[in-house]
Amino acid sequence: MKNGKKLKRTPQRDEIIKFLNGNKSHPSAYDIYKAVKKKIPSISFATVYNNLKIMVDENKLLEINDGEKLRFDFDTNPHDHFLCVRCNNIYDFPPSVKDFKYLKNFKIISHITYIKGICENCLKKEKEVK
Repeated sequence: MKNGKKLKRTPQRDEIIKFLNGNKSHPSAYDIYKAVKKKIPSISFATVYNNLKIMVDENKLLEINDGEKLRFDFDTNPHDHFLCVRCNNIYDFPPSVKDFKYLKNFKIISHITYIKGICENCLKKEKEVK
């Protein structure tokens, strides 16, 4: 957290992490809530959302704004994102900027390139319709 305090582990937070670990779909807070609610029926959306924000503050989770909603990425290693404007899927790809020499007097905390376009699956579907 920003104040330097760490929150204790809870079953709710553990279940959120379990759902996110290895999840490449970049789910929204509501998607995460729906999935975790199946395991913990008493969990509230506020609990899920607050835990997500804390994990973002602790740099354990990336927050991605797709222009409509916030989505979350458990992979905090340097990588970039491609958002398909047709199917709304987000794809990971290796970092595009590898040389930060021009920022030698800056401290880089995170790096995200976010590209919008049409994914290969949607392009393929368009060709099939024509």
